[in-house]
Order: sequence, then C-alpha cells, then structure tokens
Amino acid sequence: MEKTMSGKKALRIRIRGRVQGVGFRYWTLLLARRLNIKGEVRNLSDYSVQVCAEADERILEHFVTQLREGPPHARVDELIARPIAVSGYTDFTIEG
Repeated sequence: MEKTMSGKKALRIRIRGRVQGVGFRYWTLLLARRLNIKGEVRNLSDYSVQVCAEADERILEHFVTQLREGPPHARVDELIARPIAVSGYTDFTIEG
C-alpha cells in the first residue's frame, strides 16, 4: 500500500458476486463511517461494486475482512484490493 506522511494508506477494492440490489453500498457506508474510513463506494456497470478507501493500514485490513463477508443477502465471490495513491477524501460517500 502506498503511504503518505500522515500514515494513511489507500485501496481500490473491486467486489464481485451478488453485491447489487442487496444493500451492499449502504452497508459499506455504515461500516466505513464506523471505522472512520474516508472514500467512496459505487456500483459498476458489470454488476460489481468498487470501493476506494483511505485509513490506517490496520483499519483497512479489518475493513477488507468485513467486506469479504458482506451484508445479509449478499454473496461475495471475488474481492480484489489494490493499493492506490491517497486522494484526501474527507468523508465516505455512496456515488453513482
């Protein structure tokens, strides 16, 4: 993961499975805000979900673990997390 002077790291996470139409984005928003993660979540046209997340490395690791489980009624078949540059998000939002 790329790191800034503040110690924050950032990930782009792609989640495939039954992740649209099951409350995945809203559940991710609540989880991220509870963990004080900054970034965004959005549905993609291929029926996957993309998350950009910025936080301390340990918090991001916990976040990814929770995303692998997903909310009730969701099914995560694949999760790919790649490091990206920190963008400086100030909140966590649902986009698109």
